[in-house]
Amino acid sequence: MLPMRLVRWSAAFCRRDRGAATIEVILWLPFFLGLFSLMVDISMIFNNQSRIMRIIQDGNRNYSIRRFETNAETETYVENRIAPISPNASAVTTNVAGLITTTVTVPLADLDLLGIAYAFNNSWQVTADQLDEGFSE
Repeated sequence: MLPMRLVRWSAAFCRRDRGAATIEVILWLPFFLGLFSLMVDISMIFNNQSRIMRIIQDGNRNYSIRRFETNAETETYVENRIAPISPNASAVTTNVAGLITTTVTVPLADLDLLGIAYAFNNSWQVTADQLDEGFSE
């Protein structure tokens, strides 16, 4: 008896002409989906930024203890490690007065997940500093 009652109730529900809730859902659903998509993209951008920051810090640390001898070696290491995240990234490393600084420039569109950042066409810069461990020339 219960399934037949459920069938009648669902059929009556589908025939109702009071559609205010349905119209509201149709109007608000794209807004909420866009908002959730934006939140997903922003969190992916910041997640990838933290991954890039870790790679830069590893490269700077290796340079400070002289596992890498030159700026170019550090840049190559960082760019190779970042390639799975962003194949279009570029790194610049400097060692001035005992402070090693590496800056990575990444297209914002490489960091997001759903493609919302393509509308902005900007680049994202991530910078990390490391004190030289005293092995300087």
